[in-house]
Amino acid sequence: MSNNKSLLVGLLVGGVIGGVATLLSTPSSGKELRSQINLNRKQIEDLVNQLKKESKALKVQLVQTAKESSEVVKEVSADLMKSIQQYQQDTEPHKENIMKEIEEIDSRIKQLEKTLN
Repeated sequence: MSNNKSLLVGLLVGGVIGGVATLLSTPSSGKELRSQINLNRKQIEDLVNQLKKESKALKVQLVQTAKESSEVVKEVSADLMKSIQQYQQDTEPHKENIMKEIEEIDSRIKQLEKTLN
């Protein structure tokens, strides 16, 4: 029991000494400290409100940018599909000619082989 009592007295004396030391070492009065705390609180509230507004504006801008970029991607993919189709149409006649030439070369090679045998 005496250990608990001495611990309680020690805590009480330490708290009082700490409180007195804090009051004596504070560079401003309580009134000034409260007004400074209120000013800082108002500045923080203003900053938080400004951040909210800016984040909402950023969200709107991001949504708009996403919509615009999806439209651009659709346009580019449509243009790309048109280009691919045009390329296929342009190369189709040449493809047939190349196939005919390959067949002719193959037949000539076969004739040469027959002649050599």
